[in-house]
Amino acid sequence: MTDNTGTAPDRPGRGAQILYMLVMTALLLTPCLWVWSRTLHAVQQSSTSDWHLNHDNNVQFEVVSLLVFGVPLAGASLGGIVASARGKHAGAGAATGACLATLGLVICGVVGFFWMLSHATWEF
Repeated sequence: MTDNTGTAPDRPGRGAQILYMLVMTALLLTPCLWVWSRTLHAVQQSSTSDWHLNHDNNVQFEVVSLLVFGVPLAGASLGGIVASARGKHAGAGAATGACLATLGLVICGVVGFFWMLSHATWEF
């Protein structure tokens, strides 16, 4: 029997797959949320006399917030749209897109951290 509603038919185990992808996304977001909380702490400990440092901390917090919350959301949106366009289940595509986007964010963060360490100058 064909499904004429435009959505993919449900198959057994899809809910477990979606749950697994969401749990993996949450686990991958843990170091990202730690970095976000450190930048929030820097913003909350503002200086009363150094407006330039306060401005830099606020800008850094905005950028980190955009990356930590925007990248997984964009991945979920893109994954859901692509899955729907291919006639697949949109929920599974959204969960997979969010997980892959978060994985990419973590990989970029690790590569950036090691790049920063390799270009550090040590003076004694």
